[in-house]
Amino acid sequence: MQFVKATASRSKSLRVAIAGVAVLGTAALVLSGCAASTGGSSTPSKTLELKIGTILPQTGSLATLGPAAIEASNMAVADINKANQGIKLSIIQKDSGDTSTNIATQSVTSLLASGVTAILGAESSSSSLTVIDQITKAGVVMFSPANTSPAFSTYADNGFYWRTAPSDVLQGKVLGQKVLKDGATNVAIIYQNDSYGGGLDTNVKKAIEAGGGTVTANIAFDTAATDFTTQISQALATKPDALVVISFDQIKTIAQELATTGFDFKKFYGTDGNFGVIDPSYTNADIAGAQFTNPGVNVTGDFKTKLDAFTAAAGDKALTAYSYAPESYDAIVLLALAALQGGATDGTTLKKNLQSVSETGTKCTTFTDCAKLIAQKKDINYDGLSGPITFAANGDPQQAYISIYKYTTGNKNEFETSEFGDLSK
Repeated sequence: MQFVKATASRSKSLRVAIAGVAVLGTAALVLSGCAASTGGSSTPSKTLELKIGTILPQTGSLATLGPAAIEASNMAVADINKANQGIKLSIIQKDSGDTSTNIATQSVTSLLASGVTAILGAESSSSSLTVIDQITKAGVVMFSPANTSPAFSTYADNGFYWRTAPSDVLQGKVLGQKVLKDGATNVAIIYQNDSYGGGLDTNVKKAIEAGGGTVTANIAFDTAATDFTTQISQALATKPDALVVISFDQIKTIAQELATTGFDFKKFYGTDGNFGVIDPSYTNADIAGAQFTNPGVNVTGDFKTKLDAFTAAAGDKALTAYSYAPESYDAIVLLALAALQGGATDGTTLKKNLQSVSETGTKCTTFTDCAKLIAQKKDINYDGLSGPITFAANGDPQQAYISIYKYTTGNKNEFETSEFGDLSK
């Protein structure tokens, strides 16, 4: 997967997506799903108007993950508007940057001033923590497609914070179990010292030790660090069977420094924050054999085809990484369904209906089918592209998939498998 940087033309198209964007005929397929249309007229007499903002990474250490989420959220808006089911959406795309800048705060200030009632993002848990109070205390829903820090599960957000990505309690568990399953018993962990890295580290370590393994080294690094020779030397000195690295784009430097030691990358395990950062254009080290976990399903089939066509129609750079695209699409759909069910688009109405549209009731897998059921006064259970979702009262999805990818020669990666997890049990 390629590290994507926004070009000038792309920046213009990403900042503002006007409601009702036309999708190419070849891309105008309805997303596949198992629920059939219920039929009948379901368009309410009054059309609701929902204004959404985003703070997704166009710059900074997570910029490689931004384009897919931006395109998917734009496409969801276009699909919902085309469905003509009694609600029209508009979306304003803003940059979240990362915690080394104040971009997220500036973006949120601008979005709140424009009157949005929901904000999609940020992707970085640490970035989200810098603006969550600003957003939720304004009575606006904050909905992240990618935050995985366990800190949000108990955060005092008055019910305004939601996410489609599962807590790292799940990703950490799956990663730790994968390392053990591959035969490692002595594991070293190097992790970035922030809410993202700390949360994953805790849960990876817990899973390894619960499975009978030993964590031989547990070493943190500052997110602004540019040299990791000390951490690497300390970790490798314990002669681990496996090395887990929890980082963002720092992996480029870490991989290069590991390569100079003769490290066997078959012993390397990464996470969603650094998955896809290294791609075939990276030549400082070949990480063939390295494995990564990534919350969500492997993006293939109709959705991938449609998203690629939508991106091309917008004149944007072709996507080579798709992390959190399904989660972003689902977040927009869920917000629209919550508004329809509640009959209004203010933040309080949205937060009061998000859990309801994701659990129990009649299952539906497209916005159109769900909207028709709502018009018929039926309780719905939206099962989306990213999984069954099923929110808990704290805004956390209780069920999700964690996918595992493996690198091959030339820094290409291949999908290995997906593990289903249920945090409600």
